[in-house]
Amino acid sequence: MELRPLNPSDDELLSSLEQQEDVWEFVGTLPLPDEENPHHLFAIIEGQTSVGVAGLVRSQALGGTDFELLCALRSEAQGRGLAKEACKLAMAWAFDTAKLDRVIACIGDSNDGARAIATKLGMTAVGSGPPGTTVYVKDRVKHKRGRPAA
Repeated sequence: MELRPLNPSDDELLSSLEQQEDVWEFVGTLPLPDEENPHHLFAIIEGQTSVGVAGLVRSQALGGTDFELLCALRSEAQGRGLAKEACKLAMAWAFDTAKLDRVIACIGDSNDGARAIATKLGMTAVGSGPPGTTVYVKDRVKHKRGRPAA
């Protein structure tokens, strides 16, 4: 599995994800980047197939200065650990390439899978976000400490 930047050929992927009930429930309309709100979204590639989207979008939580981790997979790609792996790669990109100080995730209180992934990635719940969500945070210092010694 790998991540590659989204491009116009991913329109069908984005459209199909938005029509998927679980994505609509927990993510809503997938945010597309524009000049005022740049995002860092990637297609999740398994073999030669695009199976989802992962990356970072500008968040309104915690004062609106952070980027929020986002991941959405096609139904047939769920339940195999791809979401956790994609989120892990997106967070590594956030800290190592984009040099962000922290990454947040606003997770719906009924989204047990996303909460489990956030915990496995070393994110910590810090309080309530938008109605019905909890905000999880991981900072760059924790990211560096969590790496195995070379």
